[in-house]
Amino acid sequence: MNRYLLAAATLAAVTLASTPAAASVTIEGDPAGTTVNGYSGPNGLLVSGSGLSYGPFTLANVGSTFTANVLTIGTPETAVNLFEDTTPRQISVDFSFLNPADANGGLVTGSTTGFITGLFGGCGLFAGGCGTVNWSDTPTIFSFGNGGSFSLLLSDATFATPGSANVRGTFTLISNSVPEPATWAMMLMGFGAVGFAMRRKRSTQGRLVQLA
Repeated sequence: MNRYLLAAATLAAVTLASTPAAASVTIEGDPAGTTVNGYSGPNGLLVSGSGLSYGPFTLANVGSTFTANVLTIGTPETAVNLFEDTTPRQISVDFSFLNPADANGGLVTGSTTGFITGLFGGCGLFAGGCGTVNWSDTPTIFSFGNGGSFSLLLSDATFATPGSANVRGTFTLISNSVPEPATWAMMLMGFGAVGFAMRRKRSTQGRLVQLA
């Protein structure tokens, strides 16, 4: 009988060790599913982008962060046209994740614009100017699992004309995912079995001492 109790205790320990979602989350990006809705209208700086593969990395506890390149964005235009390309245009990014596979959140929004700084230099008139993307200062929240959530904040970037630049994203774990009720039930059963096995062992040892 003790063998079955010990097996139940082992199962409880394995179950407890195999539920990292309660204390951490592993994040991995899917570039094929991440789309950048850049500006491509008749007026304004033509901007396009694509997702980058990132992760897997683990946010170990609430408040922990990790920063990685998540996008590339840029323009094929060879020069910034004053007034036409220097008007800010709205863009957005729809993120997709391999891990957590059920991560769900809103679009990350921002704006792009072209600019010219003086006559010379990398963004000067003779170089054709540069483009920039400025993202919202408010992090986008993604939920996953059972009550888990993390935020994503993108960094601004500047690119040449033509040219592109990487965009970095900072992920922050906001709340942990809580194990499902069935997992808790299995863990409690296992802990109960451990207590019963220990009590039975003490009782058996007591009888052996009396017999001796």
